[in-house]
Amino acid sequence: MTPRMWFALVLRYLGAASIMTAVSYLVTAYDIQKGLNSGSLTVLAEINHAVVETIMGLALLFFADRISAFFVPALRAVLPNSDVTAPKPTVEPGE
Repeated sequence: MTPRMWFALVLRYLGAASIMTAVSYLVTAYDIQKGLNSGSLTVLAEINHAVVETIMGLALLFFADRISAFFVPALRAVLPNSDVTAPKPTVEPGE
C-alpha cells in the first residue's frame, strides 16, 4: 500500500470513530432526557456534540481519498533510464 492509501485508511478509521462517538453522545442525551443521568449536562449540548461529530465523521469517510491526495503527494514511479543504468565513460587526463 502506498502512503496515500494508508493515510486514507486512517482518515476512514477516524471518521468511523467519530460517528461512534456521536452515537455515544446521543445515548447520553437520551439518558439525560429520561432522567437517568444526574449530571449538569444539558440535552442540547449533547445533541450539539453528536451533530458535529456526525458531520466530521461523514466528511472523513466520504472525502478520505481527496483529503489524502491533498496532504500526501503521489509516488511517481521511476522509469529505468539507459543513462542512469549505463556506466558513464570516464575521460582520463592526457588523452
